[in-house]
Amino acid sequence: MSYKFILPIYGVIKKTKNNANCAITFNWSRACHFRTYGSAKKKFKAMIEDQLSQFDKIDGQLKIKYTYYAARKGTDLDNFTVCVIKFFQDALSEVGLIEDDNVNFIICSTQAYGGVDKEKPRVEAEIIQY
Repeated sequence: MSYKFILPIYGVIKKTKNNANCAITFNWSRACHFRTYGSAKKKFKAMIEDQLSQFDKIDGQLKIKYTYYAARKGTDLDNFTVCVIKFFQDALSEVGLIEDDNVNFIICSTQAYGGVDKEKPRVEAEIIQY
């Protein structure tokens, strides 16, 4: 059985002074205050709550495939997926959809580039029970 989720990159954190759209990236996470990081993690979870609530608990070992759809060409795959992955897996565990997000339960995760989608940049996650 597989479970699919559409995960946000933009809209989780406040816009910058110049009104540019901000993404939750690794570079952002290294520079932000821990309270800002915690607030963003809570907002991310709230943004996907409706997706999380549509499934019953997922038991056993899991493989998760992440596909990144960029807003523009030439972005760094890891920079744009690392926070999304961390926030998503923590949310899965926090709401009880999975028992834990450690290696006893999530035994494999992969990342792929899905191309450019200027209208809806995102990360799609597919959970597959092993």
